[in-house]
Amino acid sequence: INALCRERGLYHISDEAYSAYVFEGARHFSPASLDSSAGHTISLFSLSKSHGFASWRIGWMVLPRALLESVMKIQDTILICPPVISQVAAEGALNGGGDYVRSQISGIAAVRADALALLRTIPELCSVTRSQGALYFFLRLNLELEPMTLIERLIREHRVALMPGHAFGAAGCCARVSFGALQAGTIQEGIGRLVEGLKTIVK
Repeated sequence: INALCRERGLYHISDEAYSAYVFEGARHFSPASLDSSAGHTISLFSLSKSHGFASWRIGWMVLPRALLESVMKIQDTILICPPVISQVAAEGALNGGGDYVRSQISGIAAVRADALALLRTIPELCSVTRSQGALYFFLRLNLELEPMTLIERLIREHRVALMPGHAFGAAGCCARVSFGALQAGTIQEGIGRLVEGLKTIVK
């Protein structure tokens, strides 16, 4: 893709917000690491994901120098700048190095493993699409229900919320479940509710 963009005079925009969140031995790959990519590759990063800065509205871009002036004009018309406190906190987070992020990943990896183990107790009801990155599982559900009907029932009857699969272009009864905000003390209850909810809905 990166080579094709270079050949056609296009910019390759790479969303790398989840670059730190890789599991099971997987490694993040950035197209910006390729030779001859610097002139046409734009990488996007978000502290909302890497450092838990949700709602602070701050991240950064790595882009060709030739685009800097134009991008600054675009930013100026959207928002003069992120709030000062967000900028100061972001500077502190980035200067702190990667140790904080790495320490968080190990805990999230354990939560992910527990969530996956619970979901695999109901193979007759759902299959989990293999994923070695980000903070989500994508479930293909063996249910004769419209996705939104399923989601509404899980929320109302079992107090657990998912995203319907059609929001991501999937056909059939599918859903995306996030494990990023769960902790060791809440994973059993959160995913347990989902598992029991699916069992109950089938009945």
